[in-house]
Amino acid sequence: MLSLSRRLLVRSLMAALRFLLGLPEPLLRLVAGRPVRLDGQRLATSSQVLIKMSKLAPFDYPHRNGSVERARAELNQAGELAGAGIGGDIRQSDHVFTGPAGPMRIRLYEPAGAASPGPALLFFHGGGYVLGGIETHEGACRYLAEEAGLRVVSVDYRLAPEHPFPAAVEDGIAAFAHVHANADSYGLDPARIAVGGDSSGGNLAAVVAHAGARGEVARPAFSLLLNPATDAFGTHPSHELFGLGFRLDTEERAWYRDRYLSDETLYRDPRASVLYDEHVAGLPATYIATSGFDPLRDEGEAYARKLADAGVPVIHRRHPGQLHGFASRVGVDPSARQALLHAAGVLRAGLALADHRK
Repeated sequence: MLSLSRRLLVRSLMAALRFLLGLPEPLLRLVAGRPVRLDGQRLATSSQVLIKMSKLAPFDYPHRNGSVERARAELNQAGELAGAGIGGDIRQSDHVFTGPAGPMRIRLYEPAGAASPGPALLFFHGGGYVLGGIETHEGACRYLAEEAGLRVVSVDYRLAPEHPFPAAVEDGIAAFAHVHANADSYGLDPARIAVGGDSSGGNLAAVVAHAGARGEVARPAFSLLLNPATDAFGTHPSHELFGLGFRLDTEERAWYRDRYLSDETLYRDPRASVLYDEHVAGLPATYIATSGFDPLRDEGEAYARKLADAGVPVIHRRHPGQLHGFASRVGVDPSARQALLHAAGVLRAGLALADHRK
């Protein structure tokens, strides 16, 4: 439980961020300062302001926050505030089913007038397998439901360090199996259920897709991977290029990894690092979005190349001015909203093609 002072701090910081990012570009540029250019890219003005503001936000430095519980509570509050006002016409309802270790919660987002049965996205939030939840990606799920015109099911999977690898993977596969088997009760077409996720959730979505390709569960109709974590080793050039000062620092990333994976022998396990899964035949069409100033950029793009080389239909889009985790900022950052709008359009088209192939 957060103290009143901490709750007020989070609320004040998010209100200030919403105000600043709503300024016209010329005024926002004055706040941001000199443009930041690196690796042939220019950082978006809103991203520069976000970096400045993050220095005041305790939830942006969870590895120094004092406790995992407090970091989770602050990030959940910030996520709810960041998503406020998005998708006002979207209905939502919480449901519980029996997962591998007990009750699991999912949240269903439904656009007004959505066909039943209709296409859907099973979504996995980000947060390094340690933080995050349905609340942190509320805005992203509502926005995808609204703009793609489909139902979104958000999964509240188990988190480390209380539940280290492979708990999140087991929950992800179980959630897809449950939603697919009970599609009628949620208004879904079982042949048009996509998987998707942000950051660590992108890895979980990809792992579910790989499980589907191997016949362990039904094959998802499409994959939507946003800034996906695909390689636990962290040795790609972007890890060094953007490892300090771009919100997901090397120290923070290692903090997440050490709580999720108990030792280095697990780093190459395809369920922890989907980049090392050699069984890619039969994967569904996949959209991969990366961000220019993201330490995870190169591992996401390496995964996109791996799928393309294997003949999997892939669309990759790099958003050159963006930071990691744009999906969770759609309620406050117009440039992040544009990036997710593109993803929503591809998702809508991908599932429409899946419908055509039935």
